[in-house]
Amino acid sequence: MPDRRHLLLLGGGHAHVEVLRQLGQNPLSGWRVTLLTREEMSPYSGMLPGVIAGLYRPEQALIDMPALTARSGVELLLDHCTGIDPRAKQVRRAGGADLAWDLLSIDTGATPDTSRTPGAAAHALPLKPIDALLPRMREITEAAQAGQRIVVVGGGAAGFEVACALAVRLPASVTLVAGASGLLPGFPDGLRRRAARALLRHGVALTEGHNVARVEDGLVHMEDAAPLPATAVIWATGAASAPWLAETGLARDARGFLRVDTCLRAEGHDAIFAAGDVASFPDPLPKAGVFAVRQGPVLAANLRAVAMGEAPQPYVPQQDYLRLLSLADGRALGTRNGFVFGGRWVWWLKDRIDRRFIARYQN
Repeated sequence: MPDRRHLLLLGGGHAHVEVLRQLGQNPLSGWRVTLLTREEMSPYSGMLPGVIAGLYRPEQALIDMPALTARSGVELLLDHCTGIDPRAKQVRRAGGADLAWDLLSIDTGATPDTSRTPGAAAHALPLKPIDALLPRMREITEAAQAGQRIVVVGGGAAGFEVACALAVRLPASVTLVAGASGLLPGFPDGLRRRAARALLRHGVALTEGHNVARVEDGLVHMEDAAPLPATAVIWATGAASAPWLAETGLARDARGFLRVDTCLRAEGHDAIFAAGDVASFPDPLPKAGVFAVRQGPVLAANLRAVAMGEAPQPYVPQQDYLRLLSLADGRALGTRNGFVFGGRWVWWLKDRIDRRFIARYQN
């Protein structure tokens, strides 16, 4: 009997956990499946600000990958990917022999980009990878006291939510550096105004119009503005791709992310798929978890189709989508189809959506 063909899932992101769930419900006949990921507990990014605020215990926002893969009949390898050879159909890893594959799917996510700002990599704490963030965040929380200054760099949704969470939970003062793009770029003006008022209510100092020039131990230097004293610096800027992607020979966009077609296939490679933040589409999408979540069922269906010798189907991104931002105080802001809303019921809605999502993979 010939060896079964091999589907290799690289990374434990939001799309891949749905692939795993569906494999558990309907195994892929004639194939063995392996998940290679660096994280034993895969975090759900939508609940991270709630963890920082103390609204959730860390384990409530984490997916147990050994348990999920066991339920799915998938082999789990906890290791770091260090490269991909598309021609040889092999993945290199840090702690073992190369892995051969017949069908490859990549969902390794992205991390905040510290490479463009001198000193950021050495002196700032990026929001991802989350398994490295949570222990350091626990240290910051336990050591926080009045008079200390925490600077959050990044005016997008992640930076805003984390700034609110830290301000609500800690006695230290919090500054949010939104940079030249300002607070929550791309969101409706009405929501941006409400967000600014929420920061003021929480006592968060908002700095807009100036980017960070460099980071030193205890000091954040600004472009054309006074430096900011900082006991700790949290980095929540735009996403960066993994450096090893540059050596794969796969097509990438200007920021280094893998270019995929409408069916989530890497350009020029029918046996390589990618989803989530690592993927770059012909019409660019925001690096937001909601897209990775929606790509999960399409990715699962397309991997199964290709494995069975059938044609994959296109992924059609939602034109508008519900965006919810936690204020860390039992309230949240939201927007969809141009409407802006806020209040305790919005937090109830966000909490319900987040808990329902993660329960699909925890149980």
